[in-house]
Amino acid sequence: MTAEIALTRREAHRLRLHAQLLGTQRDARAADTVRSAAAIQAQDRLGEQLGVGVRSTGLTAADVDHARLSDRSIVRNWLMRGTLHLVPSEDLRWMLDLLGEAMDAKALKRRADLGISDDDHGKVLKFLRKQLASNGPMTRAEIGDAFRSAGLPSDGQATPHLLRTTSLLGVSCFGPNRDGEATHVLIDDWLPTADPPPDPGAELARRYFAAYGPATQSDFRWWSGLPAADTRRCLQAAAEDLTEVNVDGRTMWMSHTGAAQLNDVLHGPQGVLRVLGPFDPYIVGYAKRDLDVPDHLLKRVNAGGGMLRPCVLIDGRLVGTWDRKRRARGLTVRVTCFEELSESAQAQLEAEFAEIGRFLDAEISWSLQPDPTA
Repeated sequence: MTAEIALTRREAHRLRLHAQLLGTQRDARAADTVRSAAAIQAQDRLGEQLGVGVRSTGLTAADVDHARLSDRSIVRNWLMRGTLHLVPSEDLRWMLDLLGEAMDAKALKRRADLGISDDDHGKVLKFLRKQLASNGPMTRAEIGDAFRSAGLPSDGQATPHLLRTTSLLGVSCFGPNRDGEATHVLIDDWLPTADPPPDPGAELARRYFAAYGPATQSDFRWWSGLPAADTRRCLQAAAEDLTEVNVDGRTMWMSHTGAAQLNDVLHGPQGVLRVLGPFDPYIVGYAKRDLDVPDHLLKRVNAGGGMLRPCVLIDGRLVGTWDRKRRARGLTVRVTCFEELSESAQAQLEAEFAEIGRFLDAEISWSLQPDPTA
């Protein structure tokens, strides 16, 4: 690691924004965007699409779907923290080898609560592999019916839980849509083989700190879901490729490339406003979401129940959230701001929603209101 660099929190926010492709740097292909962001959170349909869209240039939501469903250059599966993500297809197998068993093991109590025995678990892995090999893509309902016919757990949340298990353990992933419904396929049928990196743990650490730096080891542990000992090993293995920085007394790391661009980023345009979708990686990817706002405002983003609302940032600092309602030809959006926005910021907000409308091929009508409790 190179010599330590001292940064303020506001400087760290701007560097994170740049690392997350939310500054002036963007990618033009869905797979490149997803790789540069390390992964895109994908448990919410709009969040999945906008996660790629706000980090790219010229793409549309249809392009993102085409990359996943036709080109198969990106894939949707359970990965980090056992949650749904988009990743480049060539990375899925080595990421599952690194993460899958650890993430699946965290669900042992849930599995027991659902009445799924170890014997059931082992049978399901073999059974689903045979079913998908024989039948090709299957919907969750079809898989549940097959489990039921074979005397395997299928009621309530048993089927989705077991699909998560088979995905984490390298059997299945999300495949094509059928009549608007997702299907599951064998990974080996859906994706070509690809060589893994020499050290997957080091590669995961490099990807994370390149996309999220400056960040701490605790941030990397939170994002990956790996145990502390594993994240320490990953970080140590990637140490030669990382630059150590000090952010208001806290030790953090970022990529050498990010550090080399530090002056350009910090002396670049200021007051840059960005609109993010729900569950955006910029919000999800850190153990502490210390976006320079009081805790009671952060609760506006994480309202409970695992829901993370869409956000508005200025220079990486949280300044508002937004809600949407569907209408015949698009969305009606209400932006709630925690502070007064300048005319320049409001003009950028207009441009952001115009771009999101282009990306989604939808008309967006938006309005602005202050948060009276901010």
